[in-house]
Amino acid sequence: MNDFRTPTTGAGLEDKVVLITGAGSGIGRAAVAAFADAGALVIAAGRRTALLQESLELAKVDRSRGMALTCDVTDEDSVGSLVDTAVSEFGRLDAALNTAGTFGPTGPLAEARYEDAAAVVATNLMGMWLCLKHQARAMIDAGGGSIVTTGSVASFLGHSGSPMYAATKHGVVGLTKAAALQLAPHGIRVNAVCPGSTDTDMLRELYPSGDQLQARARRAPLGRLGEPEEVAAAAVWLASPSSSYVTGQALAVDGGVTAGTAAPTKAPK
Repeated sequence: MNDFRTPTTGAGLEDKVVLITGAGSGIGRAAVAAFADAGALVIAAGRRTALLQESLELAKVDRSRGMALTCDVTDEDSVGSLVDTAVSEFGRLDAALNTAGTFGPTGPLAEARYEDAAAVVATNLMGMWLCLKHQARAMIDAGGGSIVTTGSVASFLGHSGSPMYAATKHGVVGLTKAAALQLAPHGIRVNAVCPGSTDTDMLRELYPSGDQLQARARRAPLGRLGEPEEVAAAAVWLASPSSSYVTGQALAVDGGVTAGTAAPTKAPK
């Protein structure tokens, strides 16, 4: 496999305090490494302590440079406690990347269950709102910061397999833009990173066969799946001073999928 880990040294995040939700796997895990490489103090948050610790160990982050904190983004007390602990441990919160999300069950809309749809909304949209609310509170007190939400190509396009996933990811971009407008006077930037088909455990669960994964890869004009490290590098840029005049934007990291229709591609050798 090609090495897509992008050096982030010199991004202007040295000793900045960065909170990452969904940090136990996939894009969140890659982001732990990317922000650590940029010199940030990293708080890895998620539901499973063992996976969070593994993310920190893989990124070679010791206790002086970061910590793992459990959090359920669907529970306001849990999110509030997460942010309060981060501030009490490290003194402030400079940036946040919110990757926690779920795809939910797939299937015909006419046969969907209310409770399944509600669970997707609770995590992807209400959970994002809770993270923004409490992270903004900490950053207002500190005089500024940068928040990166995680959308999807489904923030711009429909998804026949899960209409509610597409609805919530559209909502994330709307929430991001509205939050950016409201928080700009406080010196807080808010942007969304919107991955295309990225080679994560979640994608492989959705498309378990090799043929399915190859079909996803062929959808992209670049002819391959994205790597978590590529999305993480984009998130680092959005969180960093390098993007200091960027707010309220949704950055697609999708191999060109949302650029329009293209001739079928062959996966690069």
